Amino acid sequence: MKHLLSFMCLVLCTVGCKENYTSQTETAPTSKAKSQAVRVEAIEITDEPIPIAASGTVGSKAEMNLSFKVGGIIQQVLAKETQRVKKGEILARLRTTEIDAQVMKAKQAMQKANRDLERIQKMYADTAATLENVENLTTQLTVAKADLAIAEFNQKYATIIAPVSGRILQKFSENNEWVNPGTPVFRMAANAGKDYVLNTGIADMDIVKINLGDRAEVLFDVYPEEIFLAHVTEIAEAADPRTGVFPIELTVNNKRGKLLKNGFIGKITIFPSNQRRYIKIPMNALVEGSKNRANIYIVKNGIAKKVSIRPDHIDNDFFTVSGNQMQGISQVVTDGAPYLKDGEEVNILRNPKQH
Repeated sequence: MKHLLSFMCLVLCTVGCKENYTSQTETAPTSKAKSQAVRVEAIEITDEPIPIAASGTVGSKAEMNLSFKVGGIIQQVLAKETQRVKKGEILARLRTTEIDAQVMKAKQAMQKANRDLERIQKMYADTAATLENVENLTTQLTVAKADLAIAEFNQKYATIIAPVSGRILQKFSENNEWVNPGTPVFRMAANAGKDYVLNTGIADMDIVKINLGDRAEVLFDVYPEEIFLAHVTEIAEAADPRTGVFPIELTVNNKRGKLLKNGFIGKITIFPSNQRRYIKIPMNALVEGSKNRANIYIVKNGIAKKVSIRPDHIDNDFFTVSGNQMQGISQVVTDGAPYLKDGEEVNILRNPKQH
């Protein structure tokens, strides 16, 4: 019995040692096993429009600020916000005590200049005055008439009159307030409810891609399941100094007559017609890089090679690059790219999409 136990122990030790040796032999790394398994995908060269996303505020196509031509104290504000007004309707007026006095003064000055000229003309006819005297008083009368015209013009524009029929969007002043010349008292929309626009700003990288007439789609939170069509109708020639972006205007197609109020926020997607050719690369090929740069990997003769690029546009499923950054490259590493090192040996696996 003692010998049997000793034999069994010897067998177990021998089997255990054999299994351990076999396991080590089977898992021992070889030069082939060291290569990193990856998949590659082809890059795509295209000029398919890349949508430009923005947000904008709804306004009327014909909006205007109404103000007094001269400064003064407001006597009456006759219109209210959201009120519809008719062309020629008085909306506000200033206290015109000072302006009326200026008109009266200018009239008196003109009448005096006219009397002086008539008197000197008679004297000139009797050779009691010179031609120079006549010419000086003629000039004086002309100046007096101009002063009167200015005073009467200011008197006329001490009242705000609706230039067109429409709706008051905003009221900025109240009775008895002092306003400076040109300070807006009302913001008015002509033909409100018919032609609506969206005003937004576009960065310099994107403004060069946009042309007048480019189509767009707009979504409003109040109509979450409806897409409004629009097109670009105005493009600013210079950036707004306050924001650094280029203002553009889009006219909204509201043929279904949905209620759109000034101030609604719309989510805009613009499809630019002026799209240059670019290289489209799968997003999972992108590897973290330095500032304004990113890395991708390509495979050359079974070796991973790191390439630094500058992405132009990043989307959910792809990013783009332009220029000669990808010259001579047709495929990039996708699966396994984040785990690669430059110069590492790789083993390209067959893409499951391929048959």
